[in-house]
Amino acid sequence: MPSGALNRFVGRLLLLLSILALVAGPTQAQGTLEKIKERGKLLAGVRYDYPPIGVLGADGKPEGFGVELAKLFAEKLGVQVEYVQVISKTRFALLQNGNIDAEFGPTTPSVDREQVADFSIPYVWDGVVLLIKKGGSTKLADYAPPKKIALTQGSNIGDMIKEHVPTAQFARFQEYPDAVTALKNDKVDAVGINKFVGLTMAKKDPGLEISEDFFVDPWAITIRQNDTKWRSFVNVAMQELWLSGKYQELYEKHFGVKPNFKMWSEFRLQPGVGVKSN
Repeated sequence: MPSGALNRFVGRLLLLLSILALVAGPTQAQGTLEKIKERGKLLAGVRYDYPPIGVLGADGKPEGFGVELAKLFAEKLGVQVEYVQVISKTRFALLQNGNIDAEFGPTTPSVDREQVADFSIPYVWDGVVLLIKKGGSTKLADYAPPKKIALTQGSNIGDMIKEHVPTAQFARFQEYPDAVTALKNDKVDAVGINKFVGLTMAKKDPGLEISEDFFVDPWAITIRQNDTKWRSFVNVAMQELWLSGKYQELYEKHFGVKPNFKMWSEFRLQPGVGVKSN
């Protein structure tokens, strides 16, 4: 092959390789698991407005079920834990922006939400209720318009309510304390909320009570999309906590009852968890 033709061939080959490299993109980015170990810290998204999942204690530090669960995960990773406040409206953005590595809160996995995040296996199954003023109707059907139900921005409890009351009307608030204040001031007639949270609030305030259950709501730990290694770690670690009994102890400590569900199935944990390879 003449030198001119060879040079043109080599030039085209290099161009083709460059194009293929651009199409393929850079080498796989560092995953969350590697980032956590490198920084020596788990950035845990937790709630400050959702007892007993996460609240600010008297000392100004976060406490609750999600807070302590995140600490157990950090211990498994051999790193420190740093808590980052999330609310219903901000949790997915903070995750996508890298401000948190996972959210340990009352987030329900759904088809729509899986467009922006991935989820662990469910780690809590809770009822959904209305928080109401003492003496109000405990029947969801009685909260059709003109009554108004408070929700937080980003919550999908409204979708659950509409399955039973299609005409339901809502008022949105940033955090649950704002919604509860609106209820007490007769700005709304009820607050859509998870049962454990509603019970906790009603125990602290004798002027409040909860309605009947109308939905069974699974919660999952929320992580960034397409991070298989990190999601696998989360799922296995959670089941190992179950196997050791630490999960059940933590659950009973904060919810006041033993879990009414199994972590994987009624038969066994995910195959391989707690089993030594031969």
